[in-house]
Amino acid sequence: MMRIKLLATPAIIILLFSLGFSLRRHPAHPPIENTSIWQNYEQYKEPAIQHRMVKHADMQPLITKHVSSGLLRSSVIGSSVQGRDIHHLIAGKGKIKVLLWSQMHGDESTATMAIFDIFNFLAAKDDNDRFRQLLKEKLELHFIPMVNPDGAEVWKRRNAMDIDINRDARSLTTPEARLLMKVADDIKPRFGFNLHDQNILYSVGSSAKPATISFLAPAYNHTREMNEVRQDAARLIVLMNHTLQKFIPDQVAKYSDAHEPRGFGDTFQKKGISTVLIESGGYRGDTQKQYIRKLNFYALLSALYAIASNAYENEKVEEYFAIPDNGRSLFNLVIRNAEISNENLRYRTSLGINYSTSVNISERRLNYRGVIEELGDMQNNYGYDEVEASSLVSLPGKIITMTKAEWEKLSLESEAQLLKQGYLYIRFSDQRSPTGPLQNRLLNLINGASTGARPPGLYQYPNFILAPPEGRPKYAVVNGFLVDLSKEIRPLPNTYGY
Repeated sequence: MMRIKLLATPAIIILLFSLGFSLRRHPAHPPIENTSIWQNYEQYKEPAIQHRMVKHADMQPLITKHVSSGLLRSSVIGSSVQGRDIHHLIAGKGKIKVLLWSQMHGDESTATMAIFDIFNFLAAKDDNDRFRQLLKEKLELHFIPMVNPDGAEVWKRRNAMDIDINRDARSLTTPEARLLMKVADDIKPRFGFNLHDQNILYSVGSSAKPATISFLAPAYNHTREMNEVRQDAARLIVLMNHTLQKFIPDQVAKYSDAHEPRGFGDTFQKKGISTVLIESGGYRGDTQKQYIRKLNFYALLSALYAIASNAYENEKVEEYFAIPDNGRSLFNLVIRNAEISNENLRYRTSLGINYSTSVNISERRLNYRGVIEELGDMQNNYGYDEVEASSLVSLPGKIITMTKAEWEKLSLESEAQLLKQGYLYIRFSDQRSPTGPLQNRLLNLINGASTGARPPGLYQYPNFILAPPEGRPKYAVVNGFLVDLSKEIRPLPNTYGY
């Protein structure tokens, strides 16, 4: 009996060792899921930032708050083309250095918002203390939360020299690029996070799902080789993908890894910095990207903890390549199989409508203008909003005439009633009406005589009614926005004056 026990013991040890190794290689879930960080997010969310159009001045009191509390060490490393300070903020005193930079494109602010939420998390004291303490003890976190403050000021991609900073890593023409490069060269981080926003019309592959978050482990050469540096970035991405799938299932994609030698991600990867690109895309109903802000906050904390605990080493690089690529199958609005009458032609087809935007800087508001960008077979395309119109016909909107004073007194309820009767335009009887975006309205203004009578056509501004033959209007399309006339009607982001 003793001999049997002695023989069995090594077998049990080997079995337990193998099981332990297997568990390490295939963790059941990311460590952050053992915390209440997601549930407690509202306690960490920076209340001073409620809008995507974050400006340089918005950050200053927040930076001062965290420097005064002792959480952050701060230095002004230089200034932008127009003289705005660029801040280098440091938290933690660990040996592993991590560099995170955001808003090198001035109109891409989602991660900037999330970074200030992360500062509040690091400053808090609650049941997640063990999690945050590990970050502070193991990591030295370096943040440049707004690389392009001049672009942020006017909500544009490029800097004040009209140069794309993320295509300036090689020539270093811009002061902002030189400053970012200098910080990286000085601190020599082990990991880097390049934080961006992408077009909300990117999809997960060719599916109907928006690519709410897209990741990339940038290539350091044109042959897209995978050395250990790039593999570690890919492992982090696999872990963050696991983290996010619970909240945005099948809405994570992979950005193109075509090598861009002018880009910072590619350049840093070549320098030996395991660099992760995060692109924040679209999520239905989240025009201010506040939910995507929360996703950034959570995914970044998950990745930082994985770095601090070496948990990313357990992830398989092959799973990175299994993440679907970014696709372009989405439109803002798709109307399927609507009947269109155009002169002597009558036919059914589908329409794809997208919005172009303009910026109202003083009011921190985006104005939208719809345009019909596709007409024809759209079986492989999808919309954030969709209508099956196979039983409906498209009709031109009617025009009602009133004085300017009557229009100014017109209530939302009255506009909704006019919309239900098929009116899409108001013409002033006593003067010309204003042109351009109109806020808090449901109807357009019009000065010309024929605009309202046009059938839907390619590259036209979409304003029409959808109704059953001989029936009451069921939907209105106003400036490209869909209004379901059977439901509660709310003001549109903006209508238009023609």
